[in-house]
Amino acid sequence: MEPEMDDINRHIGARLRLLRGKLHLSREKVGKWLDVSHQQIRNYEKGTNRLTADALFVLSREMKVDPGFFFEGLFFGPHSESSLTDQAAASYIAESSSFPESSRLDEAFARIRSRQQRLLAVRLVEAVAETEADGMRRGYGSSAPPV
Repeated sequence: MEPEMDDINRHIGARLRLLRGKLHLSREKVGKWLDVSHQQIRNYEKGTNRLTADALFVLSREMKVDPGFFFEGLFFGPHSESSLTDQAAASYIAESSSFPESSRLDEAFARIRSRQQRLLAVRLVEAVAETEADGMRRGYGSSAPPV
């Protein structure tokens, strides 16, 4: 079952709220980028108002994310269940902020303008995580074997 427009608007709004929170941006600041009030940003985040394509473009440019970020997690087709809910977004924030280093990593990542460089950073973190997992499987405890 495909998501309805209201589901899509709520999903995009939740992604905006998630990213705004991670970047420590006020609704006022985001509103200035779009020339709208902070109340309008709240309406976008709740999904009661729809963000236009040009507004999504401005937001992605200013927040330094690919425009597709706002659609990540939206599923279409017979195997989809639902879009990202407020609860899922909140759990993502709580989960990602459970390590003190995560906010530093998020902030540094947000400053990388080059998509290619961001992908390299992701690959690096994935490689480190895989090394950690390999060490655990081999019985080295909580870290990889010494080099």
